[in-house]
Order: sequence, then C-alpha cells, then structure tokens
Amino acid sequence: MSRTVGPYRDVATARVEGAYELCEGQDESGRPVQILTLGATSSKDPARRGLLSDTAAWAYATAGPEDAPILVADLEAEQPYVVVLRDARLRGADRIMDRLLALGPATGPLPVGPAAAAQRAVHQMAAAQRSAAPASPAPPSPPPVSPPVVMIAPPKRRSQLKPILIGIGSVVVILALVVGVWALLSGGGGDDASSDAEAPDTAAVDGASGAPTTEEAEGDEAEAGEQTPRWDPEAPEERVGGTVFPEDADTRVIAYENWPFAFQVPQEYECAAAERHTVCTAGEDDSGFTVGWEPCPGECPAAARESLREGLPYQPLTDLGNGDVGIAERTEVYGRWRGSMSVFVTTADGVFHAFTSADVADERSEEAWRVFNDVLNQALAQAEEP
Repeated sequence: MSRTVGPYRDVATARVEGAYELCEGQDESGRPVQILTLGATSSKDPARRGLLSDTAAWAYATAGPEDAPILVADLEAEQPYVVVLRDARLRGADRIMDRLLALGPATGPLPVGPAAAAQRAVHQMAAAQRSAAPASPAPPSPPPVSPPVVMIAPPKRRSQLKPILIGIGSVVVILALVVGVWALLSGGGGDDASSDAEAPDTAAVDGASGAPTTEEAEGDEAEAGEQTPRWDPEAPEERVGGTVFPEDADTRVIAYENWPFAFQVPQEYECAAAERHTVCTAGEDDSGFTVGWEPCPGECPAAARESLREGLPYQPLTDLGNGDVGIAERTEVYGRWRGSMSVFVTTADGVFHAFTSADVADERSEEAWRVFNDVLNQALAQAEEP
C-alpha cells in the first residue's frame, strides 16, 4: 500500500534488510525516487546512524556516470534518510544498502574492536589500490556537492602488526647470537680481524622522547645513517586546526628509514609500521591514527592528486591555501573525533603526498590536532626552496 512520507508521495516499501528499509515513490516534482532509511528503533542507535553517514559519504565520493545522483540526504533527522533518483539505466540506492550490509550485520550490535578494524582494513586496502591506478588523461569531473557527513575510520591493526614485528626482532637476535658464537669458535678474534669488520647497517625506528637535542641528533645521525629523516626543530608552525605540541610536551619522535619526514606523537602511543604508513594507538578507548606518505607520479598533476586523496577517509576534504593542503573533520558520532589531512610537498626529488587520519575519543581530539600539525610542518620543512 502506498503512503505519503514528508514531501514524497506514492511511497511503498521495496526492500527491507534488518535495520535498513528501501522505499520507492515520487518527489514533489513527480520524479521517481528511492528512499533509503533506518527503522524507527535503529534510528536511535548512534552506531547505525554513524554507519549510514559513513556510507552516504562514500556514495558521494565514489559516484560515477553509471550511478544515479543523490538528491537529498538528511542524516541529522530523527529518522535519517538518503534520497536517490530512480532510473532503470543507473545504479540506485541498492548499492548504498549493499555496502551497509557488507560493513556490518543487518541486525543486532555492530562489530567493534578487532572485528571492526579488520573490516575497515579491507576497505582501506581497496582505497589504496584505487589510488595506485594510473590517472586518466581526461580532466577530472567536478566533485559532487555533499553535506558534511562521516566516513569509515582508518584501520588499527594492533593484533597483526605487533606479533610480526616482535617475531622479526627475535629472529634477528637469534641470528646475531649464532654468528657471534661461530666467530669465536673459528678463532677470528684477532685485532686485525676486528679492525677490518664492518658495522651492521641499521635504521632507527623510534626517536628519543620529546624534540631531539643537538647532541641526540648527532648521535642519531651516526647510528641511523643518511636515509633516516630527522625531526626538524626549525620547521614551519602552520596549523590546520587546534594547537601544536608545546616545548615541554611528553612526546617522542617517530622516524622510519627512507621516509621523507619524521614526526612526534604523545609518549603513550605505540606505533606499528608498514612500508609507507604507520598505525599509532593508545588507551582502552580504541583511539588511534594513521600517518603515511606516497610519491606523486611525474609533476603530480591535479588528476593524480585527486586520485591519491580519494584513498583517505572522511571525504570530501576541504582545500586550504593554494590547494596543497586538504583537511576533513567529523564530529557527528557521539563521543568520537575523526579527521583526515593531506599535504603535497615539492622537493628536489619530486613531489610526495603526506597524509594522516584519526579516529579518537573526544577527549583526545586536541592531541590528534597536534599530530596533524606536526606532520604538516615536518613535511613542509622538506620543501625545495624556490
């Protein structure tokens, strides 16, 4: 039986999947539409509302010529909804519902902790693969206008990375002991042999607590080599929001071999690194952020920049200044602060893209801003002088 819902008439339910209902009807102009909404009970669940906001933002950011446009999205209403034009030639609101179902169960509590992190990691990997695809020679189409909504948070894979790093460290220690015993037994303990032996090539992973002093920096340089970045106390002091770390902050420097920049984090955060990004987590509130970088191909044209930025959560990002810096902030989910930052830096070796994203408890939002600002300024410090 058809009914009237707000300004929409001839509304009839077309599909129900647990907490989600998909209806069809007509708007005030007589256009056929699809209306995707939460049930009355599910609308009171902040996690369900947040997931609908995440998915609506994803639909805005990934819409292509084969997708029907989103006409209206009221995600703050008592019963939030998304309205999509209904056209048999285009993919409609079903793609949004299908993604909702892929991100969590249709009924019952949504997964949290490691289960949710595993799901987010899958979608982060898919986004990274899209970012690595070659840019089309055609000029990019203008991004669709969208309301400020929420995207899926970055992955926090503590349970996988920590055991791997610990295992690697154990293997290195065992090999060092075996080589030492073999050297003693083979009688190679003379002074000449010792003087000819080469020191192993090592790379620093974590720096010292707080900003390094001159003496510490000299020691780090001797130990880590020229390929490990140094935290620059003379870096710019730009801000995308919030504050920067004060001089007496309880922080430590994170520096990875072959990265273009180092950065600071609060002392209590633990960071686990992959090839070009690291995930830092702290506390029992599932707070964490991701910091990373990637080279931008060629002269880093606008299409390549857009492709790299699309891999970040919380779309769309707002351009700052000349467009080299982008920022997104999300506070719609109760008790959480989420955001992403992107910065492109031109150096003598080319252009690189530094990025960070955060999903932290509200009370940690200021320290997240400080990490954002430190990454921004340490990346900008690597820019080639004009």
